[in-house]
This record gives sequence, structure tokens and C-alpha cells, in this order.
Amino acid sequence: MEWLQGKRVFIRRDGEDQGFDGVVTEVRGKWIYVAVSDPDPSGFEGIWVNTELQREIGILK
Repeated sequence: MEWLQGKRVFIRRDGEDQGFDGVVTEVRGKWIYVAVSDPDPSGFEGIWVNTELQREIGILK
């Protein structure tokens, strides 16, 4: 998963057309940390994603 380091990605929520995008800033085994591009000040800074449980991670251009 180290190859995801620094990549801009889109994480789709299970069974939904919605999700969020951000940049992978940390990789720890099967876990990646995505610093989320969220303009909402009440939103969140980032999220840890378990790549074994996550179904879809799109790498953005």
C-alpha cells in the first residue's frame, strides 16, 4: 500500500454514490490515512481507512 502515499484518492461509501476525496498522508500496513478535502469547517480533517475492508478506492488525476 506504500504506493498510495501522496496520491489523491476518492473513497466511496459502501452502497452509496457519495464519498469523499483527499490525499493519502500515511500508510501503516493495511491502514491508510486520508487527509480529507472538506471545505465544511464542521467537517473532519481526515480518516483512517482499512484497505482490506474498503471496497473501492479511486486514485484521482
